[in-house]
Amino acid sequence: MKDNKSIKIPTPAAIVLVILLAASSFYAGISWIKNKAPASSNITKTTPGGAVFTAQKADKPQLDFYVMAFCPFGNQIEETLRPVFDLIGEKAVIQPHYIFDKIANLEADCKTRSGDVTNCKLYVENKYFTTEAECKKVISKNYADCTNGNNYIKSSTGTFYSSLHGRVEANQNVRELCAWKLSDNKLTWWNFVDNVNKNCDSKNADTCWEDQAKKAGLDTAKITECFNKDGISLIEAEIALTEKNKISGSPTVLINDVNFPPETAYTQDGKGTLKIGKKEYSQADFRTPNVLKEAVCASFKKAPSECSKTIEATATQNAAASAGGCQ
Repeated sequence: MKDNKSIKIPTPAAIVLVILLAASSFYAGISWIKNKAPASSNITKTTPGGAVFTAQKADKPQLDFYVMAFCPFGNQIEETLRPVFDLIGEKAVIQPHYIFDKIANLEADCKTRSGDVTNCKLYVENKYFTTEAECKKVISKNYADCTNGNNYIKSSTGTFYSSLHGRVEANQNVRELCAWKLSDNKLTWWNFVDNVNKNCDSKNADTCWEDQAKKAGLDTAKITECFNKDGISLIEAEIALTEKNKISGSPTVLINDVNFPPETAYTQDGKGTLKIGKKEYSQADFRTPNVLKEAVCASFKKAPSECSKTIEATATQNAAASAGGCQ
């Protein structure tokens, strides 16, 4: 696990890092270690390496999870939360949210992202490139790709919106938001997302998603209409939430506005523990279905009978317990 100290990269290295990421995949995903600042201070530190989840009680708890459509760690948390939804159903709200970038000045933003050709001599001296010609070619291509409006969702006012893994992911984020909005029975949304995660990716989702939606029982014409009519307002609403709750990575989970698992539960040696009620869980289990179920159930004023049941994790869901993410 990484600590809370920020890591500063010298300017040439930082720029070349952006270049190399862009060269491999436009706005490629970056692995991260653990969620950033907790959304609530309702976390009590106990012994070293241990923490207590102090649940905020509600008649109908709400778990909000923030993801990107094709962040692999976001897909893992969706798979992990699915059996929690299947068990508790709509006695609690388990709601998806999506992380977008908003770009008011595309050219200025891309100059920062793409690097500066006037520094190519320095980059070559530091062995980031073999020749100045190669450096200039890469930077010029990345700038051209970055300033290509087709790589973004664009509002009528000229504001650009993106998602970490590119335009197709941004499109799918909106489609999944629309599907959630249009689904009276949220089971159809979960089936849709499960289908997309298994059969589509950030390159083909624009042509792949319709079959997956139809298999889930969704009206694709209504999703398309929602995308065209309400897409920008949905994006803006998500950006407002991510800013309000200081969301910095996918996945991030809030239960009644309390960050879960809490930052204080993690230790660098991987031996952190977390108490939920009278039960204590190890760091390796924080993102397993049963622990997430326990956290939701602890947040009921009166827990339903389903909370007494244990959810056995699959091998894939156990793998999702790793505290990785996209930022």
